[in-house]
Amino acid sequence: MRFVLLTLLVGLLAVAAGAVTIVVPDAELGIFEIQDAVVLADPGDTVLVMSGTYDSVSAFWTPLGRRSAVVEISKDIVLLGAFGSAVEIDHSGAEYGILVQNVSESAVISNLTIVGGEARDKGLLDDGDGRFLAAGICCVDAASPTITDVSIEEGATGVVIRTESGSADSAPVLERVVVARGSHHGIFIYENGASPVVIYRCTLVDNFDVGIYVSGGNAEISSSAITNNGKSGIHAYLAMPSVIYCNVYWNDQVFPNQGTGPLNYSGALDDLTGIDGNISVEAYYCDFVGTAGYDYHVCASDPVSPHHEAGEGGVTIGALDAVCTGCQSPVESASWGAIKALYRR
Repeated sequence: MRFVLLTLLVGLLAVAAGAVTIVVPDAELGIFEIQDAVVLADPGDTVLVMSGTYDSVSAFWTPLGRRSAVVEISKDIVLLGAFGSAVEIDHSGAEYGILVQNVSESAVISNLTIVGGEARDKGLLDDGDGRFLAAGICCVDAASPTITDVSIEEGATGVVIRTESGSADSAPVLERVVVARGSHHGIFIYENGASPVVIYRCTLVDNFDVGIYVSGGNAEISSSAITNNGKSGIHAYLAMPSVIYCNVYWNDQVFPNQGTGPLNYSGALDDLTGIDGNISVEAYYCDFVGTAGYDYHVCASDPVSPHHEAGEGGVTIGALDAVCTGCQSPVESASWGAIKALYRR
């Protein structure tokens, strides 16, 4: 299993002699949007994005046809937000926040937030397979980027991975990625290369459909929190992903199975609770719906979240560390009226 370490990003920032850092914005260079800097960047360069909201839309050719995105990455560069959540890509006017095509794992997307996107009808009508047509990040054409410390909220699908099934390396790595409150799947994997997509220490919460959907692809899912999604937590079709040390809890809230409890696993996957370190217990986020505004860090005490140090090797399960005490809004305490209200936007 390929685990991404924080030292990886440090190493990538000092790649080869001659690599440069391009700052966004830079009035002297005429750079005001992220795509301006990406066009100028050479492989190995870093695009460093300052605080702000970026929403300029461009069109690009893809294996799926002509698609719109705020940013398109088709070379091995590092896209780095300078201040995390203060760097926001808003793709309300585009199909994708970031479109990634035919890059290696040396292409890095890190430390930023993606919001917006064309919200679908949440399963009520046929929308032409919105799993592909709107996403925070879309990886196609053998794209194998490393995606770390990214938050994707209030969009459609969080991350779409539709790469080359015959390619040995078309397998992105996702570490410490949050996908929350989307109107479709959290992560949708539709075929990939021989290597598995790595999903490590991610949080998929309160998405309308499936937390992680693996269709004909290959994935290793570990130390991740997949909770309170509308349908299954993890669904596998023509696939058998590895799932270890995850908390898959209280999913299937749109059409719950009366008398049998939540459907946390579905498709080719049996219930994995109690196997390979997997648990299914109340997550205890710092604040699920309260005054903190959906804070998906987990409780360090009073009560201690089962996420805390329960991952493989003693890491905290999920993308965000345990930082709060006295959690006031556990998922299970929400009324059905409050749950339904989450899906009325």
